[in-house]
Amino acid sequence: MVRVFLTNGLAVMVVSAFFFALSDVVIKFISPMVVVTGIAFFRFLVGAAILVPLMVPRGISLKGDRPWILVLRGFSGTLTFVFLVKSITLIPLASAMVLFYTFPVFAAFFSFLVFREPLGGWELILIVVGLIGIYVLIDPGSSLSNGGDIYGLLAGCCAGFTVVLIRKLRETNGPLIIYFYYCLVGGGVCLPLFVREFRMPSFPQLLLLVTLGLTFLVAQLLMNQGFKFCKASEGSVILTLEAVFAGIAGVVIFKEALPPGLLAGAFLIIVSGVGLNLVNRRSRRSGSVVSEER
Repeated sequence: MVRVFLTNGLAVMVVSAFFFALSDVVIKFISPMVVVTGIAFFRFLVGAAILVPLMVPRGISLKGDRPWILVLRGFSGTLTFVFLVKSITLIPLASAMVLFYTFPVFAAFFSFLVFREPLGGWELILIVVGLIGIYVLIDPGSSLSNGGDIYGLLAGCCAGFTVVLIRKLRETNGPLIIYFYYCLVGGGVCLPLFVREFRMPSFPQLLLLVTLGLTFLVAQLLMNQGFKFCKASEGSVILTLEAVFAGIAGVVIFKEALPPGLLAGAFLIIVSGVGLNLVNRRSRRSGSVVSEER
C-alpha cells in the first residue's frame, strides 16, 4: 500500500502540499512566542540532524557537486524561509501564501537573466497577469497594506531564484544533498542571530519547534519523491494546493477574513503560476528542458 502511494506522483504531491500547509499553520501559531530566527534555526537543526543519518549509511558524500552553487542555493533558500515566516507573522496566512506563490513569475525572470532562456509571448502575458494580481492583492493605496506584503513578495522572489539554482544543481546532485546544504547554510546564517536573541523555549514551544522541523522534512522529501514520478510542471501546479490548504486553515483556525481583493489577486496570481508551468511543459516537449522545484 505504501509502495503504491510512493509511486503515485500526483498523490504524493497532494500530501506534500498538505504537510507544507501544516508547517505554515505551526509557524503562524508559534510566531507570537518565538522569534523568527529561532523558528528558522530549529527548522534547519532538525532537518540536518535527520538527514545526516540518512545520507552517511548510503555512502552519499556530504561535499556534493558544485559546492558554491549549493551554498548559494542554501543562502537564497534561507532568505526565502525567513521572509516567509516574517510575512506569516504579520498578515493573514492566505495572503502570505499567495504572495509566496508568485515564485513562478520570478523563476521565469531569473531563468532569462541567469540562463538566457528566451521568454515567449505567452510567458510575458502571464507574467503581466501575475504582476496585476500582486497589485490587486497588495492594494498599495489601502491603509491595510503593510510590511508583511513586502516580506511575502521577497519570499516569492527568493524562491524563484532558488528554483533556478535547484534546476542547475539537479543535473549532478541528488535531493538529499541539496536539502542538507540548505539546512547547513540556513543553520549557520541563523545561529549568530539565534544566540543573540536566545530565550529558552518552554516544553510546549520546543515540541512545536521539533514538530515544525519534522513536518518540513516530510513535506520536502515527499515533494522530491513526487517529482520522480510526475512532471515538474504538473508537480509545481499541485503544490499550489498549499495556498488553498493554508487559506482554509487561516479561516477555520485563526478566523481570518478573505476580502474580495485577496480572492481576485489570488486568482490572477495562481492563473499566472499555473499558466507558466503549462507553457514550460509545452516547451520541454519541444526540446527545451525546464524544471521547477520549491
